[in-house]
Amino acid sequence: MKARDITAFLHGKSATIVAAVFAFVSCVVAWQRGAVIPIEGDLGVGFPSANMWIASARTSAIVNMALTAVVALAMLYINRVFNVLRSLTSLVATMFLVLQAAVPSALGQFYGGTILALLVMICCGLLFSVFGERLGQRHVFLVFFLFAGAAFTQVGYLFFLPALLLGVMQMRIFSLKSFLAALLGTITPPWILFGFGLVTPDQLQWPGMAFELWHLFESNDMVPTFVTIGVTLLTGIGFTVANLMKILSYNSRVRAYNGFLTMMLIYTSVLVVLNFGNFMFYVPLLNCLVAYQIGHFFTYRRNNRSYVAILAVAAVYVGLYIWAVAA
Repeated sequence: MKARDITAFLHGKSATIVAAVFAFVSCVVAWQRGAVIPIEGDLGVGFPSANMWIASARTSAIVNMALTAVVALAMLYINRVFNVLRSLTSLVATMFLVLQAAVPSALGQFYGGTILALLVMICCGLLFSVFGERLGQRHVFLVFFLFAGAAFTQVGYLFFLPALLLGVMQMRIFSLKSFLAALLGTITPPWILFGFGLVTPDQLQWPGMAFELWHLFESNDMVPTFVTIGVTLLTGIGFTVANLMKILSYNSRVRAYNGFLTMMLIYTSVLVVLNFGNFMFYVPLLNCLVAYQIGHFFTYRRNNRSYVAILAVAAVYVGLYIWAVAA
């Protein structure tokens, strides 16, 4: 196979299918090896957090893998509809699946982190579709409604409200009306839940920002996860810096789309550090946003030999996965 054909394969849907199969097999092996470390479900504000919704560990893994596939498809949809990367490529979804597989605890169980990644993709679609329009208040309301409602199961969703408001500004739809729409979207879920008695004030609890961090380091089982997330953070920073000048050269619409994704990556990275006691919640979204940066870089720098660098990045994460299941 020629170099050009290998590069084309990695950017195509076939590579995404291979990555999906790899993610599925890696999840099965991780479960058999005991590498999927259960995430404690104690961070619900008014309702149980998502990882407590499904009692069966096997069902939880299946549901999460299916939801991960939906996130990957949503990434492809966003790029196809809004031309975010200025090219039709499936590499973003392929890399997302590889990055997810490298963290067995993020792929092998259903929890709020995967829902967060999907919600952000949904919000990208809602905000991108009203770029520069004066009548985008309905979309703004829905974005804030979704996150405010989800916050009753996991306080981490609340931390994204400021970033979403910045996103409204980036889409050039910020106004008094859109601000009021955001405010109304934020207060509507608690108004409904309290009004119908679905949640009472005595049920509310505000979990600590971080618990005793030394407990996280007591077991060597967590070391591969920490290292993998650290590698992902550095990878995201590197590719973001490399993409910056290219992003600035785009027209205002595409620049705003990429600017929002870049801002969300920086924001999520900061939350991983500041809210380290709840760091696993942010991992799927972090992987999603970093995958966009990787895909962007190799799309505009696409050449016959670029497959070498793509495979090198993938090989690093396959190695991290092997370390995780062997630890």
